[in-house]
Amino acid sequence: MRGKLLSVIVFFFVLACSEEDLPGGIYHYQVERLLSGESGTKVWSEVVNSSDCADSVKLYFELVNDSIDISQINPGATCVFLDTIYLGRANASKFSESDLFTDSLIFSNGDFWIVKGITSKMLSIFRDESKIDYLAD
Repeated sequence: MRGKLLSVIVFFFVLACSEEDLPGGIYHYQVERLLSGESGTKVWSEVVNSSDCADSVKLYFELVNDSIDISQINPGATCVFLDTIYLGRANASKFSESDLFTDSLIFSNGDFWIVKGITSKMLSIFRDESKIDYLAD
């Protein structure tokens, strides 16, 4: 009986410690901080099934006041030089009556990305109608 009780306790402990993709009750500024890191700048690498560096796209996030600047870093054809494209300034969406994060990054030009999941090490977004996963560098 004691062994079964211990098993149940361990099971619930593991279940409680599992990391959710998008925890409930997260604030929009917490999402912006996760994206831009502790120092205010962070690079995320796209998860690709290829070892070719030409396939590896990176996103660069920089916290600017109450927004984040987002740039895309692409390796050149020879993988020696990098090409950086500024994608725009965005804000994490929030409910109007509170600061709770809803589900997206809204750019100043009206474009948006849906955030499917975020932790300090993993980002999953819907961008251009396809899901893309990134890992923190």
